[in-house]
Amino acid sequence: MTTAPAWLRWLWPRKPDCPAAGRRARDLGKQGHFGLFVRYYLIVVLIYAVIVVGGISAWLSITSENSRAYGEAQLRGTHYLIEQRYLETPREDWPALSEELSDRFAYPVRLAPLAELRDTLTAREYQRVLRGEVVMESEDEAYTYQRLPGSDQAVALGDFDDVMVQGVPWSDLDLIDSIVILAMYFLAIALPLYFLVYRFWRDLRRLRTTAEALSAGELDARAPEVTTRLVNPLGHALNQMAGQVQQVLESQRILAQAVAHEIRTPLARMRFGLEMLEQAGGDDERAHLREGLETDIQRLEHLASHSVAYARIGRMVGIERAPVPVGALLADMADVFDPEPPLLLSFDCGGVDSLPANHEALELALRNLIGNALRHARTRVAVSVARSGDGYALCVDDDGEGVPEADRERVFQPFAQLRKHPEGFGLGLALVRVVAEKHGGRASVGDSALGGARFRIDLPGQ
Repeated sequence: MTTAPAWLRWLWPRKPDCPAAGRRARDLGKQGHFGLFVRYYLIVVLIYAVIVVGGISAWLSITSENSRAYGEAQLRGTHYLIEQRYLETPREDWPALSEELSDRFAYPVRLAPLAELRDTLTAREYQRVLRGEVVMESEDEAYTYQRLPGSDQAVALGDFDDVMVQGVPWSDLDLIDSIVILAMYFLAIALPLYFLVYRFWRDLRRLRTTAEALSAGELDARAPEVTTRLVNPLGHALNQMAGQVQQVLESQRILAQAVAHEIRTPLARMRFGLEMLEQAGGDDERAHLREGLETDIQRLEHLASHSVAYARIGRMVGIERAPVPVGALLADMADVFDPEPPLLLSFDCGGVDSLPANHEALELALRNLIGNALRHARTRVAVSVARSGDGYALCVDDDGEGVPEADRERVFQPFAQLRKHPEGFGLGLALVRVVAEKHGGRASVGDSALGGARFRIDLPGQ
């Protein structure tokens, strides 16, 4: 397997496939913007050269016939005047006349035998010379020929590429013109490319500094506003990702601390119950202690299931949505909850057939809202769905005591309970808020027309 030359591998480096290659790539990124500029400059110049040289060569090959015809037409008058001079001069003086004319012209003038032209011209060009036409040779278009009437020689003008003009300032020479044009060409590429590469490098370096700070654990680090339009969306995406990561990790930290706190009490009771079970003297006492242990185990299972659900939904960066049939969803909730009198649970789909959401997550949120309302209601809980602008609103109303305005934000925090409930841990409403936010909506609580609290989930329409 052949390997590319070193300079080509430098211009187009391979994707790092080992730690050493990755380190080389990182070291190259630390060298600064000038090395990056040189690399891209050479690539751009190489591409430009290939396109320009290839394009010009292709165009010249297409238009070469017209170019030679144009050159022959320009030199037809010059050949005619030179021919007249030769015809007016005795044949033996033709060599001297050639020298004289060469001194007068910027290019050599000489007589070439027809036998010599047979080897240098194509067959078609040679036949044209024999007919007395002005012919420009096709190899490099540097010479023209015309046969002198009644002779075996032709007037040869050129090489036109080797024109020497005496007394012309150096600044007007063709070579200097070519050098200046090339310098302007390279400068025209270098200046805008340098500023473009520098701006890209500066903005990407800022983003890289932010990414390194995030990887080092500084979760409050954010990328500064960048000036390059192509890089600006990357900065916003990085900040959004950092905010989501910080939010997820913070919620996990709160969850871990709260779970550790909540688990202590049932574990302590279970340990005490086991000790008492060993010392119990009668069956009734053992049954009572065993019932207490089972209750604590159920609480731990309840805590574990809610904690896992909260952590799983909280880790989601995005959530998959599909049309959820509202009627079927409310019917399922009616089957799950069957409160005993005097509690009355009612449902109203508000004419909404379906809404875009994650069925599992939305069902979990609605179940928590209804369960919370049933625990605090006196006689009635109403569940309703309605259109709200471009989106949808899911509301759960109760006629309980309501939520004080000062506590309406705190109730959505994990493990926050305004009133301790033996079956609750304060994760239900936190789950509701997480589900709403993952859908791009929001969860809120306010006053209900029933006299208690209204918990509301606002979801976008798409």
